[in-house]
Amino acid sequence: MSIYFAPALAALIFKLFILAYVLRGGRVSIVFLSLIIIFALHNAIEIFGYFNVQRGDSANVYFLLYYVATVYVILYMLLHGLSVSKLENKMAVTAFVALSTCLSGLILFTDLIIGGQYSIGYSVTAIKGPYYWGFAAYILITLSSGFFATLLGYKNATSQIDSIRCLHSMLALAPMTLVCAIAMIFKMTDVGVNATGLIPIATTLFLVIVLKTESKHKLSDLRRVMPLSPERQTSNNFMDLLDSYIQSGHRSNVYKELQAGIEREIIMYSIKKCDGNISKTTRMMGLKNRSTLYSMMTRLDMNWEELKQQNSD
Repeated sequence: MSIYFAPALAALIFKLFILAYVLRGGRVSIVFLSLIIIFALHNAIEIFGYFNVQRGDSANVYFLLYYVATVYVILYMLLHGLSVSKLENKMAVTAFVALSTCLSGLILFTDLIIGGQYSIGYSVTAIKGPYYWGFAAYILITLSSGFFATLLGYKNATSQIDSIRCLHSMLALAPMTLVCAIAMIFKMTDVGVNATGLIPIATTLFLVIVLKTESKHKLSDLRRVMPLSPERQTSNNFMDLLDSYIQSGHRSNVYKELQAGIEREIIMYSIKKCDGNISKTTRMMGLKNRSTLYSMMTRLDMNWEELKQQNSD
């Protein structure tokens, strides 16, 4: 059996793994959650179509669905770019959503965009309809819009966090933009090529870069569902404290214990995010000097060296 579609299978497994963590945590933006689901569906459709081709059956339905899924993959990449660059505009978003819906309908129910499929030996590729150029233009314009939105957001960022987020999102969009541009150029010049082996890699790179950014630079609530992240551990610890408080009834001193527990979590979280650096931790917490932090820790019966060692383990 050909390994041509191995990237799609590997990408699907990775995206399902990430989706499981996101759903388990329950705290993630709708755009990002939808993006992961669309990515996973895109890879799944590709795999099912591939196995139909291997059995000698028609894969035309999967083929058309794959093109529709591609439309929405590109759309959600644009929406992500607009979101991180803070350039969301209701009219622009509505226009792109409407355009994507119309294009999907033309792909599924007419031969104007895709006229069918034909074999190129190792896979199948599209027979271009008379308006296939419209699909190519949509892909390139939408991806380019997302890329330049993040570039503009990076140039106009008002904080370091916004700057980092836009820069990483721009880097995440770059592989997909490049792959689609090359694929569209080859397709429009009638070169017998199929980019389905490269697109799963590009979408996976996009997801990896975005997830890395989210987990490292505390950019959104997505970090609370990342495995082994300080944010997820702290969030769980806060919930444990609140559960203990609620279940304690009217026991004396319980509110003071809750306050002390919250202060401990804030200090431990700050130490982890600053890699055990006392000066950075002091600045992150907005304290005047190290002595203030040491005094807080003494009051809470916390030892700096022990916490720093725990952070390094």
